[in-house]
Amino acid sequence: MTAKTPDDRARPSRRSFIAASGTAVLAATAGCTAVVDFIGDRLLEEVNVFNEINRPVAGSIVVTDPDGETVLDETFDIAPSDDDDSGSGGDNGSNSGEDGQGIAVYDDVWTGSGSYEVSVELDGTEIDGQSQASETVTINAPDEEMLAVALGSAEMDDPIDFRVGESLSDFAD
Repeated sequence: MTAKTPDDRARPSRRSFIAASGTAVLAATAGCTAVVDFIGDRLLEEVNVFNEINRPVAGSIVVTDPDGETVLDETFDIAPSDDDDSGSGGDNGSNSGEDGQGIAVYDDVWTGSGSYEVSVELDGTEIDGQSQASETVTINAPDEEMLAVALGSAEMDDPIDFRVGESLSDFAD
């Protein structure tokens, strides 16, 4: 398990991220998911936690593999994705969510195919009355599939929602 930080790999600036996201939205509206997926491939890892609410979110995520081994046990402190450049938060080194992009990403989590237990607990925050959630997700192609944990997305069924897919466009309804 490796948490990517801005020091580990080149991360786009907030303005680049917004420009890329805007391009992705326009491309998606035009029906071109290839551009959306191209951008997602550059930003996402095996496990991704998205902050979709308008305030910072701190918490923890734990992933247990099919053999019962804990393969991810990390904390996150994620700024809202619409945060301005001045309030980008501190650097705790546990994820890449401190730079105002509204996301924490974690790589090298999947140990193989099977069912993984994922638990998320928020610290001092509730989203629609919920501060924790867990779900069993099935990973069939560990080299291709990734997990999105959406916190407060209006497009998802639950306040803390779990989706498995091979690309960013797979996470949309």
